[in-house]
Amino acid sequence: MMEGPDITGILRNSKLPVLFVIGTDDRAAPLNDLLKQVHLPEIAYIHIIRGTAHMSMLEAPEKLNSILKSFINAFD
Repeated sequence: MMEGPDITGILRNSKLPVLFVIGTDDRAAPLNDLLKQVHLPEIAYIHIIRGTAHMSMLEAPEKLNSILKSFINAFD
């Protein structure tokens, strides 16, 4: 993120699955910056939502809900 804390150590050491939901138009957390981090966790799920920015829960709620449900159900 632009000025947030460095979480690369947390991602690198995570033994839990990490879900990345990335908007193609996000300026706060740009796609190219996040793609450099998706390899850090041991288990990562990556979804890119075209035409959304940083607020996919408002911009594409149905798509985001589908992604979240699939992620949660994968571990049921």
